[in-house]
Amino acid sequence: MSPTDLLGTARAKAVRAQRIAKGLADPHTRDSYVAEAKSRLGASREAVPSGAGPACLICGSKRQRTEELKYTRQPRKRVVVQVCKACGFVHMPEHVPSRYAAKKDMDELPAGHPRLGDMEIPGREFHMSKFGVDVLGGKGHSVLMYGAGRSLDNHHIQKLPEVGRVAISDIMKVRDDAEFIDANNPPRDRFSVVVASEVIEHFRNPHEDFARLLRLVDKKGLLVCGTNIYDGGKLAADRYIFYPDHTSYYTPQVLRRIADRAGVHLDFRAPLVGQGSRKRYVLMSKSGDVMKKVADYFGREPYAPSEVEHPPTLPQRSHQPWRVPQV
Repeated sequence: MSPTDLLGTARAKAVRAQRIAKGLADPHTRDSYVAEAKSRLGASREAVPSGAGPACLICGSKRQRTEELKYTRQPRKRVVVQVCKACGFVHMPEHVPSRYAAKKDMDELPAGHPRLGDMEIPGREFHMSKFGVDVLGGKGHSVLMYGAGRSLDNHHIQKLPEVGRVAISDIMKVRDDAEFIDANNPPRDRFSVVVASEVIEHFRNPHEDFARLLRLVDKKGLLVCGTNIYDGGKLAADRYIFYPDHTSYYTPQVLRRIADRAGVHLDFRAPLVGQGSRKRYVLMSKSGDVMKKVADYFGREPYAPSEVEHPPTLPQRSHQPWRVPQV
């Protein structure tokens, strides 16, 4: 196109813009110009292929960066990530096919992690559960271990004098040592305390999965989730996203969006475990009074309880008797 043609095109666009502005300013012609604009906008949207790009699972934005990363410490480990530029959610789409749904026996599940309780020593889910009943106060509580896997903490939780009922839940049934709740089709049942240790990073559809999980929590109950929180750092150096079956990595702001949509209160507390000190207990409740009790608890105790032996100068006082095997 020649310079003369380019100049003519620019003048035509300017004249057209002036005409549209005049038409919008005139109350007699404004409606027709608005209708024409909406029509053209609809046509342009329909012209975009529906599969042009994946939408963020949290905010729906198409402004996502997709790339394959190599783990800085082990370059043979690779993962594809989708990072939402609008809300910060990190998704690992290639991990979506489940590694666990088809398991038939508990021995097929990962073992050996120190957070898992056995018959002699309670693990992280026990301390999360005891924390929950300590926050709520009183007796006769019901506790659900959601995504229990190989943890046998239900046996230790059942020994707590404040607890009357303990159940376990998962996407597959591989054991019969406790009442079982099917996570794929949960009943219309409610628990005082629901703990989900290292579970929510496996959620495929976070809004739907959190809603399903929260339906199991009593109106005056507490949900305690343990997970790493993304701090905005270099993802290639972050081991958490390279674990198989990890599909969702949350920032605090992303979890705030989820809580707001679900209509629940949200808080974060740190235990003395986790890579790079990013482990948090994500606390949710439908009750504002329960969240006040959470604040009161941490006015007395210095940090969230977990399976690790805590420094004697900063003990979790209410949990110290359970640092040794119970008989």
